[in-house]
Amino acid sequence: MSANEFGHQLGNALMEANMTQMTFGFEAHVSREAVSAYKNGRAVAPPDVKSKSILLTDNAFLAMAAAHESTAGTSPVILDGDNVDLNRHTAVAKTVEEVEELLDAIKKAQAILIKPPKSLTTQERQQLEKLIQETLDVITSTTNMAAVICREVKLSWVYQWTHHKAKLAKRGFLKIVTGGGGVK
Repeated sequence: MSANEFGHQLGNALMEANMTQMTFGFEAHVSREAVSAYKNGRAVAPPDVKSKSILLTDNAFLAMAAAHESTAGTSPVILDGDNVDLNRHTAVAKTVEEVEELLDAIKKAQAILIKPPKSLTTQERQQLEKLIQETLDVITSTTNMAAVICREVKLSWVYQWTHHKAKLAKRGFLKIVTGGGGVK
């Protein structure tokens, strides 16, 4: 990902949404000049502008760029290298490959995971690092796959995440924090 991936993706998202910098600025409560500065990397968009940009454009790749920039690079990257052809067919094929590799790594690590962490050998720690790396590969490939499918099929990225969180809450896996700071 480039140093100004959010700005690059903001430009793409505005173009895809047929939204001008002025219109976006009005909706996000920033000047057109500020929008230009975010797009060109002369300024870093504050968190509220990043959130608003995602809601206004409903663009998965913009959301990924905002998350990556806002988490010191500890979230999935947009796969954009020379060896990537991001379309739903290749994204699904790559995800299947990555999931199979993760399942293999999980099977190899199961016996290690029941041991107390203090008793792990160097080789076992390396095996667990491989498990983590395979997990991150799956997170990255599945996120890119979902983003590509949303873009190509014109599904709402924001809706998909809202629906997903509602499902998790319904199953008791997630507490929903209300606007007043309470928990449902």
